[in-house]
Amino acid sequence: MEPNALAAIVAAGAAILSVVVSIVFGVLNARFANRSAVAAEEAQRLAGRQLEAGVLATEQALQPYLWADLRPRADGSLLVLHIGNSGPTVATHVRVRFDPPLAELAEEDRRERMMTTDAALADGLTSLAPGRTLEWTLGLAGILVPADEPAPSVRVTIDADGPYGSLPTLMYAIDLEQVKYSSGRGEGLGLIERAINSVAQEAKQLRQTVRSLGDSE
Repeated sequence: MEPNALAAIVAAGAAILSVVVSIVFGVLNARFANRSAVAAEEAQRLAGRQLEAGVLATEQALQPYLWADLRPRADGSLLVLHIGNSGPTVATHVRVRFDPPLAELAEEDRRERMMTTDAALADGLTSLAPGRTLEWTLGLAGILVPADEPAPSVRVTIDADGPYGSLPTLMYAIDLEQVKYSSGRGEGLGLIERAINSVAQEAKQLRQTVRSLGDSE
């Protein structure tokens, strides 16, 4: 074979090899580039999720924390409704509903007042500032939660608005039966709580007797 022909064959082979190598490297580079693009997209999505989680956590930390409770007063003599905001920001349009209604739980001479309170709470308090607690007295604890009778369970539903819009609806039960077993030392009138409750129960029975006599006449 002539030297020129051999040189031409070698040159052609080298050219072909160069093309093959270029194709191989091109394919590899494309794969690496595709993987890099996928990794970049995944990193971007992860960063987006982390940002959303951070924003959500910040918003939740700045939301009002509302609650309602029925508990005896510190001296143990009266059953009191408490509604408070333990969060760091103001809650607005605070709606609180009770099932059964508070009027059905209150003493007879307080029921009309508690019907008004029920309606006002269902319509909504204009606002409730951080650390603020409102209180309403339902009556003597010994009469409303007597030791010898089963106590009701009250279903509470709370809706309100915070700085970032509507808060999730909060629903839970208050078991007044557990109030009987709460411990605490009486103070002030609580030291004569039994005597007060006994007099109150006798007065209630007397009112009922007088009313029955009046109806029978």
